[in-house]
Amino acid sequence: MKKSYSQWNVLQERLSNQKDSLLDFLFTSKYRYIEIKLPYYEYLRGQVFCQDFMDLFDEAPYTFSVVDLMSILFEDFLNQIKKGNTQYESMARFLVDNKYKYLESPKKETRVLKQVNTNLFSFETTEEVMSVKEEDSRKAYLTVKIRDKVLLRGEIFLHDLSPFLHKEQLQIEELFAILYLDFIAKVKEKGNNVDVMKAILNRIT
Repeated sequence: MKKSYSQWNVLQERLSNQKDSLLDFLFTSKYRYIEIKLPYYEYLRGQVFCQDFMDLFDEAPYTFSVVDLMSILFEDFLNQIKKGNTQYESMARFLVDNKYKYLESPKKETRVLKQVNTNLFSFETTEEVMSVKEEDSRKAYLTVKIRDKVLLRGEIFLHDLSPFLHKEQLQIEELFAILYLDFIAKVKEKGNNVDVMKAILNRIT
């Protein structure tokens, strides 16, 4: 196994480390820091959501941030995995589709007629990365503190998922971004959901 499932690649680290057992690792309280890259507008939209959340609930911590929101979304996602509430094939499709939707530069396909020989022509499809407006290309870089055992659980999930990804690859940092951006897309589409906000409040109080 040589795939890297995060910038730390803790799964490979643990598999190659013979000094400590896996159980020793799972019950330590070590933390690591990962960097998440987001489109800047989506980061700002998350800030507004966090401010709305703090304004609506007096019990909400006044320091609640986009990083806190991302961490909750990620850990809730892992909890659903632990409960067996996901089908890996559909989950792989969801994550890959949203990786291209949210994280990849938009591409335009063009078909060009090319001559194969004197009497034969064929169409060849090419992809061209479309230019992005400067305000859309600006990025926010956020540092997330994550427990080792949570990071390891996430990497194990991605390793289990890899047969369903075919040739695609995903890392924890991308998974964080996809879950967050999908959440913000729903907020932008439907507005704030008080029940969702209450669920977040229950997670942190």
